[in-house]
Amino acid sequence: MKTEREKKLITKYWLYGGSGAMLLGTGLAVLLHGSKMKEVGEDPWFWVSTGGFALIMSGLSFIGDANRFRTMADVLKELDQRAAAQQ
Repeated sequence: MKTEREKKLITKYWLYGGSGAMLLGTGLAVLLHGSKMKEVGEDPWFWVSTGGFALIMSGLSFIGDANRFRTMADVLKELDQRAAAQQ
């Protein structure tokens, strides 16, 4: 059975992981849009592409945080199992 702390960590894992995946995908789409803007000579292509890179980096950061929360939940579960085995 999961503890309350473990449930919170898993919830954060799903929220951060899902948000990170959405930001990463959105950033890729925006970056490709900026690339097309450059091809046709539209003026703000640089800023659109820069925004795409920022979204990609934000998504990767969120995915990294999600990984940290999942690892913390797994460590907490392992520690709980060890404590139960000693009793």
